[in-house]
Amino acid sequence: MNQDSAPQPTADSDDSAKGSASKTPPPPSSKWSKFRRIAIRVGSFLGAFFLFLLVLVAAAGWYTSRSEFCRSCHIMEPYYASWAASSHKDVSCIECHFTPGVGGKLRGKMLGLVQLAKYVTASAGPRPAAEIPDASCLRAGCHETRLLSGRVDFHAQGKNAEKKTVVHFDHNRHYRLDDDPAKEHEQITLGIRLRCTSCHSQIVQGEHIAVTETTCFLCHFKNQSFNEGLGACTHCHQIPDKQYDLGGGVKFTHELAYRKGVDCRNCHVDVIRGKGEVPQERCQVCHNRESDLAKIKDFEFIHDKHVSEHKIDCLNCHLRIEHSLDKQKLDHMAGDCKSCHPNHHREQIKMFEGVGDKTIAEHAGSMWAARVGCPTCHRVKEVSTSGSELFKASAEVCSMCHEASEVERLQAFHGQLRAALPVLEDGLARARKALPAAELPPARADALAKELDAIQHDLAFLRVGNDIHNIHFAAKLQIKLLERITAACREVKAEEPKVELIPPAKEWK
Repeated sequence: MNQDSAPQPTADSDDSAKGSASKTPPPPSSKWSKFRRIAIRVGSFLGAFFLFLLVLVAAAGWYTSRSEFCRSCHIMEPYYASWAASSHKDVSCIECHFTPGVGGKLRGKMLGLVQLAKYVTASAGPRPAAEIPDASCLRAGCHETRLLSGRVDFHAQGKNAEKKTVVHFDHNRHYRLDDDPAKEHEQITLGIRLRCTSCHSQIVQGEHIAVTETTCFLCHFKNQSFNEGLGACTHCHQIPDKQYDLGGGVKFTHELAYRKGVDCRNCHVDVIRGKGEVPQERCQVCHNRESDLAKIKDFEFIHDKHVSEHKIDCLNCHLRIEHSLDKQKLDHMAGDCKSCHPNHHREQIKMFEGVGDKTIAEHAGSMWAARVGCPTCHRVKEVSTSGSELFKASAEVCSMCHEASEVERLQAFHGQLRAALPVLEDGLARARKALPAAELPPARADALAKELDAIQHDLAFLRVGNDIHNIHFAAKLQIKLLERITAACREVKAEEPKVELIPPAKEWK
């Protein structure tokens, strides 16, 4: 066969050859390169995504850790305001509210998300629940040495410090760091293991982490006799060194009464009010299961759950015990007397308060300011001819708190004031008798008659009220009445009263 007769390739045969050549598998190295390029792209995308997510989480963590973020919820506004004005304003909220450590911070963030979800869904309560673990207070750089620092002066500084009693307080008697079983009795107060926030509340009258005095009162006064045991006055109070002037040269100091063994309760009968009971209705605010309510009288269980394990404010359960000077002090002081003599001693009480007259301004006495009660002085028991029991005062009772020489001066001064009363009453009677014949203008005569009536009222008040109940007030009132009676006698040309009242008027300004 010659070359001319050989078959020639056609277009179809060329395309077939090319197709078979294109289906030839690529070498292994080219597959790996392609996979690696894809993996790098996916890895870069995921890395960038996770990096962005990490930055976003870190930024969110930083932003939500700022104290300013806490006020994002309006229910937190009062807490933020109290924190911003407190001594902890330079300490971020999470430093106290999160347990130290990574685990504590993560747990706190999770609880924060739960709180945020409640807020967004409007299922959060009006008052947020939060606790501060002791570990936050005692962490390094905060109060780790507080328990070893010895006694501190409570009320020595701060708002109205000069008006409050400075209490020398020792943390070691209320809270200890060690867990030595031999010191168990020192770590537990009244069977209750206290926490830092048992005394230092989250918010009290606008002050953050302030000492809640009502908690102190509950522990020290509930089921305690006044001035005994934990309720002893000297646990918090020192013997006052101030000297009180009772008039007529008579001075009083608490040191003298303390040396003579006079019990504080003899005078300060109104400073503790309330018993701190726990009405069952308060338990039912939080608990409705019968098994929970069955443990109401289990003292150790209740306080272990509410105080040791959780910070439940004492006043959520207990009724308040008040410890302060009582504005209604005389209701307490005269309570025993009023049980038999309802309102029979109103003039004496008004004299004691320094009110009740129509001539001078109010002038409270030292005994009133010191909360001296009626039974303090009226201790001498007598039986009248009718069989009634009377309790009278005496110089012997006065000498319990005053030196004998001062009691003598007080008695002399009291005698002078009592002796002056008949002289003033006689002068008033002469002025009344001479008034019709004085030929004064009708308007002036009427005005003078009303003035003499007011003087009559005050003289009767002095006689019944008894100056001994408020010697300063009585002396000042008598001096002013003497001036008014003398002026009236001169106006109607009657004999003026002749009496000298000591001390002179200038000492009573």
